[in-house]
Amino acid sequence: MTDGNLQLDEDEARIDALLRSMTDDDLEFAAPPADLWNDIEAAVFADSPSVTVGEESGESPTNNVVDITSRFRRGTAFFAAAAAAVVVVIGALVVAASGNDSPSFEVVGDARLDWQEGFVDEGAELTVDATILGTDSAQAVQLNAAALPPRAGEDLELWLIGIDAAGELTISTLGIIESDADGTYEVPDDFDSSAFDTVLVDISYEPRDGDETHSGASIVRGEIIDA
Repeated sequence: MTDGNLQLDEDEARIDALLRSMTDDDLEFAAPPADLWNDIEAAVFADSPSVTVGEESGESPTNNVVDITSRFRRGTAFFAAAAAAVVVVIGALVVAASGNDSPSFEVVGDARLDWQEGFVDEGAELTVDATILGTDSAQAVQLNAAALPPRAGEDLELWLIGIDAAGELTISTLGIIESDADGTYEVPDDFDSSAFDTVLVDISYEPRDGDETHSGASIVRGEIIDA
């Protein structure tokens, strides 16, 4: 491999080109001609010397058995090898593609989210752990929050709150927390954690009213500590 690109040998490149050129019509089953097998049988017996042995020795040709298993095995082996090559090529392409699309995150910090005075009562005895993941160009928050209590008609939502040196707040949502409350949530590109003196992770209840601002109904909150 060079420059991070998958390199195919000549055979694999031909298979790859063939696969890319296939359409739905190529996958439709085509019934063979009715006399195909009769033609194959006639050709096999015509090419096999063992057919004439019985005739020359006076034996009945019906007692002779033409061994075509070796030919069958060679054909089967060829198609099996071709199929295996196709699988290898497809697998390699999938791995390469997934490797290019999925960043390799590392742990860059963590936060312990606790209930604070003035928060909703549902979080009074709740603690949530958050792991901060990052690459050179992206960040994400991984939650271990299976105990988050649901509230009828409202969503659980994850937020980041950045506080700069002047005490100004920047609040950004990472999205609605899934029903099992465990998962990884990517930080929006326009939220630069390095621009703030303090960054908080916040979980709140949000009414389904179309208002995209924070409701103020926080459940738990905690500061990110760099790893």
